[in-house]
Amino acid sequence: MTELFRADFVRLWKNKVFWGCMALMAAVEAVVVLNGCRQARLLAAEGYLRSLDDYYFGTSVLLGLLLALTLGLFLGTEYSDGTLRNKLVVGHTRREVYLSSLLTGFGAALLLTLALFLAGLVGIPTLGLWKMGLRGALLHVLVILCAAMALCALYTLVGMLSGKKSTTAVTVILLFLGLFLLSSWIYSRLNEPPMNSGIIITAAGMEMAPETPNPNYVGGALRQVFEALMEFLPTGHIMLILNGALTRPLLNAAASLVLTVLTTVLGIVLFQRKDLK
Repeated sequence: MTELFRADFVRLWKNKVFWGCMALMAAVEAVVVLNGCRQARLLAAEGYLRSLDDYYFGTSVLLGLLLALTLGLFLGTEYSDGTLRNKLVVGHTRREVYLSSLLTGFGAALLLTLALFLAGLVGIPTLGLWKMGLRGALLHVLVILCAAMALCALYTLVGMLSGKKSTTAVTVILLFLGLFLLSSWIYSRLNEPPMNSGIIITAAGMEMAPETPNPNYVGGALRQVFEALMEFLPTGHIMLILNGALTRPLLNAAASLVLTVLTTVLGIVLFQRKDLK
């Protein structure tokens, strides 16, 4: 299996789409942080202080999308180019083929995360180090990496069961967007206040209106379900990071690893049964 993984990773290393995504990841992160430096200087003149934390992890959502694009096209060629058939013909088992593809995806996730981390360092001369400290920053990076690995497992499941390159690429991108939109919706619902209040204009001027129950507030068992989904979904972790609401990074990282294992086991079982024409 070592030779199989080495061959897959060499193929990824020579993939132009992968390097394009790497360059885009680094460029967008650097631009966002440098623009944040410019904003921070303007706000500092007005008495508002900003830190590196406010901008550093803002592009983590792009990582999931670029990973979907990279692996969608990479895994799609397994069928279209006959690579998958050749691996099985020379004696590799289906489990080895599946795990090799998954590990290659993990490698892509690690390199894209590294590109994000290193590119964001351009903001240190202006904004200084993270307010959360180096440990806090590394925990955020760990959560991002584990979330990316969980997404890799989902993308590999789709890619190894799909027989068409175009279908694989479109499906994994839509999968990421769907999960991210779901996480965004859940997060917004969880942040709805239990009571609504407002201002009314009377003859005496503006007065506070009586508080009324918010129909959009989520409570009870449904709230617990929504909170569990935010803690379990990798896109939920990304949403928490984007909003500066990551409070249990080790739990989130562990949840992503559990999802990775479960998805991998399911993928191997389904791939073993798949009819490879």
